[in-house]
Amino acid sequence: MKKTPWIIGAATACVVAVGGGGTAYAMSSTADLDVYGEQSSVRLFSQPTVAELLDAQGIEVKDTDLVLPGLDEVVTDGLAIQVIQRTPVTVSVDGVDQEVLTTGDTVADVVEETGADTEGAEITPALDASLEDANGQVEVVTRKTVTFVGQYGQDTFEVTALTVGEAMKKVLSDIEDTDTSDVPLDTVLEDGSTHTVNRVRETERTEKVEVPFETKTVEDDTLLEGTTKTTTEGKAGVTEKVFSEKTVNGEVTESELVSEKVVSEPVTEVVAKGTKPKPEPEPEAAPAETAAPAQKSTEKREDTGSKSNRSTERSSSSESSSSSESKKSSSSSESTKSSSSSESKKSSESSSSSSSSKSSNTGASAPAAPSGSVWDRLAQCESGGNWSINTGNGYYGGLQFNRGTWLAYGGDKYAPTANLATRAQQIDIAKKVQANQGWGAWPACTSKLGIR
Repeated sequence: MKKTPWIIGAATACVVAVGGGGTAYAMSSTADLDVYGEQSSVRLFSQPTVAELLDAQGIEVKDTDLVLPGLDEVVTDGLAIQVIQRTPVTVSVDGVDQEVLTTGDTVADVVEETGADTEGAEITPALDASLEDANGQVEVVTRKTVTFVGQYGQDTFEVTALTVGEAMKKVLSDIEDTDTSDVPLDTVLEDGSTHTVNRVRETERTEKVEVPFETKTVEDDTLLEGTTKTTTEGKAGVTEKVFSEKTVNGEVTESELVSEKVVSEPVTEVVAKGTKPKPEPEPEAAPAETAAPAQKSTEKREDTGSKSNRSTERSSSSESSSSSESKKSSSSSESTKSSSSSESKKSSESSSSSSSSKSSNTGASAPAAPSGSVWDRLAQCESGGNWSINTGNGYYGGLQFNRGTWLAYGGDKYAPTANLATRAQQIDIAKKVQANQGWGAWPACTSKLGIR
């Protein structure tokens, strides 16, 4: 509120004598006062300063008041003296404070006195607000041009913002509180500046890792020696791992394992190994045992042969016939054995052919896989790029599937094990494994190749 000083009245003439007395009335002078808009006249019989006159009138001048002419000015006849109330206001322009003593009544008045560029600026309180409502504080944020460089390239913007961080949030998409720039986010934004933006994210990633199954061999006395039989199919287990990761502009810079749990335990494959002795082969009949009776018969006939040559001839003819029949029988027996052996060999070959057919590729077609893909790089790391490798360690093919995983993801539609499948067939099954377990299914090589 404006304070009206103690004065006699606007139309009242006051007599003021400053200094020695006895001054004649004819030597008096007059001064006109305008104090906070209230006007009056004062008659003087001396020449005091403006400060002395105001003090004599009981007018208290504040440090913030504007006095015209100055307080040290000597009062002369007809001098007009003004005491104008000024309001102290702190005006912040882009973070820089200015102390302004204004004679105006609104925010617009004080902003104008600062000379700030208000085009496109944000002014608080509004320009038409009174200084009383401003409570001595006015903030002006001017419009500026800024260039941001970051993950998605660079662009230039016009923005009304006080700090770099405030400008980032106003003009950039996908900005979070964890993001940073090349300067602290509370740095005052300068017109025409360029800043680098880093999008920093902290996320959790879940990865399923295959746990290979073990193979156990047990002896079985119901199976012949040299034969085996899988009694329990092995199945790989699954472990779920949760990682806390920090990424900067989409690239993982930190990764920490925070939890791990077993989703399913691996099932041990049990293989029965035969211990039953193989039966001894039956001995073949000796030819000498069938020839001996014929020799005895011949000797007997020789003893009686002198009785009748015809009889001898008949006997000889009979023996010859008997011998011929015996030879035929022997030949027939040998032929039968040969035929049986041939049939047995054919049966064995047929069985072998059937077994070979079961362990070969089914010929089912697989989606084409272009060469030079990530799968070729992974196979080079896992197996030296050998798609048909089988070292006997329980892992097969270019991407080193164990049999349980291969079958679990449908590999049997191509072949019993991965090494018998084509490159395209193996890649088809690998894509299914990767879709379910992630690149962690090949932890060492994908890490080495920078795939994950």
